[in-house]
Amino acid sequence: MGLYRTLSDLKKMYSKCYYLLIYSLVHNQIRNNKRGCSMKVKTQKNGETMMLKNKLLIFTTMLFAMVLQANASITIGTPLVSTYWLSDHKDKVIVLDVQKKIKKDMKTIAGAVLVDWSKVRAKKTEEGMGLIKMLPTKVEFNKHMQSLGVNNNSAIVITTSGDGASNIFLGTRLYWQLKYYGHDNVAMLDGGNAKWNNEKKAMGHGATLSKGSFVSTTERKELLATTSDVEKAVESGDTVLVDSREEDQYLGLFYKKKYVYKAGHIPGGKSAFGGTFLKHKGKTFQTKKNIADIFKAKGITTTGKGIAYCNSGHWGSGTWFIQHEILGNKNFKLYDGSMHAWTKGNKRLVNKIIYE
Repeated sequence: MGLYRTLSDLKKMYSKCYYLLIYSLVHNQIRNNKRGCSMKVKTQKNGETMMLKNKLLIFTTMLFAMVLQANASITIGTPLVSTYWLSDHKDKVIVLDVQKKIKKDMKTIAGAVLVDWSKVRAKKTEEGMGLIKMLPTKVEFNKHMQSLGVNNNSAIVITTSGDGASNIFLGTRLYWQLKYYGHDNVAMLDGGNAKWNNEKKAMGHGATLSKGSFVSTTERKELLATTSDVEKAVESGDTVLVDSREEDQYLGLFYKKKYVYKAGHIPGGKSAFGGTFLKHKGKTFQTKKNIADIFKAKGITTTGKGIAYCNSGHWGSGTWFIQHEILGNKNFKLYDGSMHAWTKGNKRLVNKIIYE
């Protein structure tokens, strides 16, 4: 992943080497002086001094080139990368491993930085409602990315435990937030830690990188649906609403009462459980063709306007990732507040297929 992540690291290392060589230069001058050489620092022209100066110039030039090489990231170019791709390029990327709960001595991909899921989202007020599990502000997001060692030129691969949709979609949520705040050089590791470990690739404990310098340059509001946007979509009927939760929640048989206040789904919403888009063992994504066929079978567009939602923007981020990134449907958004925001205040209609 490169030895030096920030310009300040480079300056510190350069300064140490510079002063070391200056010390050698002075020490050599003193030694020569003891031999009877004239010590005129300002006008010293002897060959040995000039040779040391040339060595200093050559050394620092090489050092600078080496650091640039160590820090050279790459353009990933695809939303998903394989474990084999990561193995070949791991020294050029930052690997962020999103975990619901970070435990002591937790194993991860060697060199990866562990990301606490609880710090990915934030409390927020939207349209007068106090909400939880929301997109952080730009300032909050910048601070979090910097704490993980992320710079604006970083190539980022996001991984998770890889054992099922719920964990995999922790990663797609962070991916969506990076995209929202303008960072395009990012990909998901298909199969996550589970696949990496099964292939006997190197595992380790979480790494700690030097503080990064990431600063968001934009906010891509076209990726985000607010509650007002969803209300307009329900009224107009021109946008498909995709419910990414398990079907019992869509039907209204069950709901997460801690932060969702009504059972059922948003009027007009269509059920497309996020886990369907992962292969049977739940570690890697279905093929692009299979994904398109699943949406077609459910009567859901893969080219037109759509909004993914769930309970809190977690599972919905997986559907957004699949539509927007894998299938390339740039008309697709994520409803950040999802059922949490929709049901808060008991003002908006919720449909139930099954009534008790």
